[in-house]
Amino acid sequence: MDYIDTTELIDAVRARMRADLTPKRLAHCESTARTAAELARRLALNEPVCYLAGLAHDMCRELSLETQEKLVAKEWEAIDFLKNHESMKSLFADIDFRGKMIHGPAAACMLYQDFGVRDKVILESVALHSIADEQMSDCAKVVYISDKLEPRRSRPSEAEENLKSLDLDHLFAYTVGCVVRWFTDSGKSLAPFTKELYHRMLAK
Repeated sequence: MDYIDTTELIDAVRARMRADLTPKRLAHCESTARTAAELARRLALNEPVCYLAGLAHDMCRELSLETQEKLVAKEWEAIDFLKNHESMKSLFADIDFRGKMIHGPAAACMLYQDFGVRDKVILESVALHSIADEQMSDCAKVVYISDKLEPRRSRPSEAEENLKSLDLDHLFAYTVGCVVRWFTDSGKSLAPFTKELYHRMLAK
């Protein structure tokens, strides 16, 4: 996928998102995309691919749960290569959290169905952005980080500096820690898989 094709695809995805998302959600997606591109540039990763995945990660977030489930069922081929990821297995098996996180797989399936995306890095980055794991590609880690630490979010004061200075693995671990602390402080329920991931990281 070259830069021109990616640029055209970004424009088409953005047009769809403008029709489907509230301005607030769209602004978050745009901010995530910019953060992902900046981080990709610093880490010498594929900048337009990270931008596109960052932009598209929440494109199904405001569709009905029924629509998301049908999209995944219809286009499962788009994410079948992720079926052995422990995070993906956990997402679909966890009745309590499936409805909150299936928008990632649904967005990957929409990219596959409506926009002809076959790049596994993009599909993975979008599908797993809500529930990270150690098996993820570097681009997927960048999208996860950018979604959680983009500047429109409520984030720790040191987040901006860490985005500019930490290597990818340390930044990924820092971000998972931020997610755990946010859920703990807010009193909201955290997916058990994320808790397990955090504890594995601490053990290392």
